[in-house]
This record gives sequence, C-alpha cells and structure tokens, in this order.
Amino acid sequence: MQPKQKIAVILAAHGEAETTRFMENYRVTRQTLGHASQVMPIPGVLQHTIAVTSSLKKLIRSRTNPECSPHNRITRDQVDALQQLLDDLPAADQFNFEVLAAFSASPPYVEHIIEQTRSYSGQVIVSMSPIDNSLSCGQLCSYLAASRNREELGKVKVLSRFWSDERIYSMYCDYLFEQSAEQGRARTNVQDDKRVLLLLFHGTLVKDAKGYPPQFRTGCEETIMFADRLQAVLKGDPRNPYGRILKVYLNHNVGGEWTRPSFEEIAATLKAESSVAVDLFGCGYFADGNETIHRAAELLHSSSVREATSIPCLNCTPAFTGYLALRVTDAARQIMSWI
Repeated sequence: MQPKQKIAVILAAHGEAETTRFMENYRVTRQTLGHASQVMPIPGVLQHTIAVTSSLKKLIRSRTNPECSPHNRITRDQVDALQQLLDDLPAADQFNFEVLAAFSASPPYVEHIIEQTRSYSGQVIVSMSPIDNSLSCGQLCSYLAASRNREELGKVKVLSRFWSDERIYSMYCDYLFEQSAEQGRARTNVQDDKRVLLLLFHGTLVKDAKGYPPQFRTGCEETIMFADRLQAVLKGDPRNPYGRILKVYLNHNVGGEWTRPSFEEIAATLKAESSVAVDLFGCGYFADGNETIHRAAELLHSSSVREATSIPCLNCTPAFTGYLALRVTDAARQIMSWI
C-alpha cells in the first residue's frame, strides 16, 4: 500500500481583530492598509490616521455594543468542519489532509502558513471570498509567483473564482430560503409585499479620486455580475417570499467613486417607508465579520424599518463545507497528476 500524500489545505481569509482593544484593531487596520498601499497610493500618515480613527470608533462602540468580530473564530470553525469531513471521505485513503486557517491582516499570516507547509506533497490554498481582486487572490498568486520556481508551483493549487461556479447559486438559494422560512414563521403578521431582502456585497472602487478607472484589479465587474446573477436566481425561485430583493454595496467611501447603491443610500430610501420587515444577507462574504454583524442595528437606527434581521453568512454550514471538500479533493487529485 502506497503511503498517503500529505496535502496542506489553507483557508486564506482576510482576518480581523478578535477583541475591541485599541492596539489589536490598530495593527490589523495598518496591516490591511499596508497591503492596499501596494496597489494604490495611501500615504503613511493617512494610513496611521485611518487606523487610529477606525480603532477608536470600535472602542467607543464597544461601550454600548460589546460584540466583537466573529470572523477569525468562524474561519477556525470552518477549518474544523472541513477537516472532519475530509477525514471521513474516501479520498482520505489516498491523502492525508491538514486543514489550516490563515489570514492576510491578522496572525497567523497566510505567508507564514504557506512557508510552514512548503515541504508537503501539495498545497491547496482556498481564497475565502466569492470575488477575486488584487488584494485577495491576486496577493496570494503574486506571493507564490515571487517565492516558488516552476516545479514548486506545480504542487500548489489556488481555489478562487467562486462567483462563476453555478453550484454556488443553488447553494445560496437553498440556504437563504431555509433561513427566510424561519424568519417568516416568526413574522406571521407581515405580508410578503412588506418583506424586503438586502443582498450585501463588498463594495469596490469604480473611479479613483481623479475620475479614472483604478489601476489595479478591484473585482468590480465580477462583483456586479455576481450580484445581478444571484438577484435574478433568487427572484425566479418559486420559494421566494420577498416583495423586493435589493442589491446593496458596503463601501469604504475613500479614494474616489464606489459601487452603488450603497448601504447608506438604501437606508435613506427605506426611511420613507413604514411597516417593512427587512432581512439582510451578506452573500458577498463567506464568513461574518465587522462589515456584516452591525448592519441590522444600523438600519433600524437610521430608518423607519420595523424589523431588521441579519441572516448569517454561509459560515460553516454543512452545504458549504461539503462544497469546499469537493473542490479541495479535486484540486489534490490535479496536483498529484502533475507531479
């Protein structure tokens, strides 16, 4: 019997601070801005100012809302769920999978985990975002290209382009309508035409401060295609209980013009309405974090919406774990066929 091939499976997520402490949030923000400055000009003084301001806001908000970002914890939970499933699959007879969490903005850093597992038979790196851009999948690929020779690159497979996989859409539909059915049972006094679904996507830069298209891959076109396709699939599903399904972009609003409609614009539109029940679903993310967990409360505070409920991201749901397991085992087999 041949020995098993050891495969590192690295879930490469963004990474966020796990407490509301000022210095932890400051370091994570500076790390994020440092990466961003590689593709767009962000002076060091501005990076420092943004990091200080953002960290202070989180610290102040913690006095009334102590909820911290669950992003890193959820990613570790995803690791545990995927490890357990991979160990139980027939592919475990051929491969010894080791699933690891890694982050671009907080420890353990992606580059460190990639180097720690460099000697394995293969590495499957999962870019934990539905959309690819220069700061996610692009950063991973750039690092690998600069640190590996051609033979070594044959042992590495980066999984990305999730937005273009039709399996994602059916999984989103099944999950979302299961969750919305539970919300509907709790809202027996709300008519379907008063139920609104907000699809939350990570905003992208459309034009820079001078009005020109950004000189790096923002993922804007892919994000819009993903948003349009998902909205159409959900609207056409006979299980759809919503009177309206709206696309919403969570923008940072710095450096130029961003995708629209923004969360703030949608909140302003809903301000004029009453008796509306809103579900918010962060479909542009594979794990909840700072950008998604506070949105329902913000909407209630800034509009006349009667009810606002956040539907969790896919996080470590069984369907998503199963989907990742299929992608990972396929990638492992491809690696072994190349070397």
